[in-house]
Amino acid sequence: MAETRTLQQAVLGEILPHVGRRSAAMAGEARVSPGRRRGASGGTVAVMSWNALRVPQSVVKRVGTGGCHSPKELRRQMKYILRDEARIAAWSNQIGIDRVFGERGMENVIADWSASWCGAPKRGHTDHIILSFPKGTEAELAEAISREWAQEVFGGDYRDRYRYVAALHCNTDHVHAHVLVDKVGMEDGKFLSISRHSEISYDMMRELHAQIAGEHGLVLNASSRLSRGIMENAPRDTDLQAARKEGREPMVAPLDPESRALREAEIRRHAEGYRQLAQLAGMRLEANTPPDGWMGRIAESAELAATNLMKGMPVKEGFAEGVDIPAAGADVIGRLIAARETLQAEADTAWSAIQDMAPGAEKVELEQLFAGQAREMGTLLGRDFLADHSSSVSPERDPYSVQGIAGLAARAAEEGNPLVAEADAALGQFRAELARVLAPMEARLEEAGSSIEEVAARFTAPHRSEAQLEASRPVDAQERSDWLGLERDLQARARDVFAGLHMDRDLLADLARQDILDAGQGSRLADIATLDKLISDVRQDLRDGDMDQLAAGRIDPLMDRIEDPGLRQAVFSELKAIAAVDAGDDITGRDSEPAATYRTRIEAFERAEERGRDRDDTSGDYGL
Repeated sequence: MAETRTLQQAVLGEILPHVGRRSAAMAGEARVSPGRRRGASGGTVAVMSWNALRVPQSVVKRVGTGGCHSPKELRRQMKYILRDEARIAAWSNQIGIDRVFGERGMENVIADWSASWCGAPKRGHTDHIILSFPKGTEAELAEAISREWAQEVFGGDYRDRYRYVAALHCNTDHVHAHVLVDKVGMEDGKFLSISRHSEISYDMMRELHAQIAGEHGLVLNASSRLSRGIMENAPRDTDLQAARKEGREPMVAPLDPESRALREAEIRRHAEGYRQLAQLAGMRLEANTPPDGWMGRIAESAELAATNLMKGMPVKEGFAEGVDIPAAGADVIGRLIAARETLQAEADTAWSAIQDMAPGAEKVELEQLFAGQAREMGTLLGRDFLADHSSSVSPERDPYSVQGIAGLAARAAEEGNPLVAEADAALGQFRAELARVLAPMEARLEEAGSSIEEVAARFTAPHRSEAQLEASRPVDAQERSDWLGLERDLQARARDVFAGLHMDRDLLADLARQDILDAGQGSRLADIATLDKLISDVRQDLRDGDMDQLAAGRIDPLMDRIEDPGLRQAVFSELKAIAAVDAGDDITGRDSEPAATYRTRIEAFERAEERGRDRDDTSGDYGL
């Protein structure tokens, strides 16, 4: 069973044990109605909850060979979907009104549709969509859902209004509806487009199918394959049909290493989402109060789903047979949404408590931890959850941003990085030297409600949230103006401290390489502070005559000094430009190439190195 936690712990862990208050919102049957607006039915919370409970997936697919190119093909398809041995219901929409359809109207429909066709579209003048339902779904229910779905998708809410003929079949284990659609729009003549990038996409159709089904009392899910831990490509529908006839397994296109790595990373993100869901569903008000009923089941199932994904297994692995679906009266998603709103209130209380603390490094650390938790919870609860806390200020707007410090902080916190000790030592030196430089400003900072320790901590944090930055500034207009001027002065001093900071060359090279990769589109190499420090360090190490070689276009003096080939090219370009500056002139005015050029080179060398590793790797193990 996933460990359950109080609401306050879910926001800040054990950071502020004295913060938090009881709330009735999670007690008993507290609910928030999701409403009937399309797309507002719980979002990621609902999708991942239903995945964890193994709710059946919505199945909406387009028949690959279903596009008709002629009246003859249209007649053959209509006869197929309207055949007596399979059909139990048929309806159509020719003039915007859904009505029962009989075979006697077939010829009129064929003549009417084909009269508006022109050209020779590759996929034909029609589309053939199949809407499938889980085993045991009653025909009357499937028909009601299918009719509402077709009317909403093709009735004019998206792109244009399209004519269609539909029929419900019960000749397989799964009751399913066939929808044959004329692609020529009835009002604006817009040609129907169904694709990933179109207004009518497969994801939209599946999500709408699940939502309408839910409104009719049938619980369906519309989640991605990756969110269910399925990494491999799906077989093509055409090959599925052929494989069934031939009694073989369908063919699946293999994944290249780059695509596999991207999907593995996405699955890891989903695993973290399931862990957050387990925490949300397992929240309780008091230490001795376990989560009840469906909340407990979701908490346990979501934790197992996260574990499965990290092991490279699908979500459903290890579950008992059968499907665990809430009863119609159990408002599971409503209760989770209620928990989200209560969580927001608890977060506001905790943030206020942090802001009431005395200025210092501990306050900044708690603000950082708060922002990190807000970002993690946002992966599950949506981008609007604690948005001001989860969104970081851009370096251009951040008065506490010093190029290179974010990289140092990231490496100091990265377990297993061989440069952790060097990065941590460099951060300590920066913090101590900055405190020494700011000592004459101590009274001014205290008057503004801050302190030297707090300012130093802000500069050594990897990033700041919008809420952090706003909370650090006075509300009074005149005081705020004075503080903004002080911020600029503080940043200038912090940048000077970093420029004089001594660092190990391997660490400098690592930071400079990352800063080149992260540089903005208009940046030059000369604009990258860490690269400038690296170049200064290398210049001190050069022997007599080395600069002459670099000026002549020979890179040999750098071969043993810079390991990364892409970074070596960037250092060579800058040293060559420096060598061309006349003696006594300021080298800051030197010619400098765009950083984007060397970002491309670093990435190219990186890809080549990965291809080499892939060729050497004979294990074939792509587990997570």
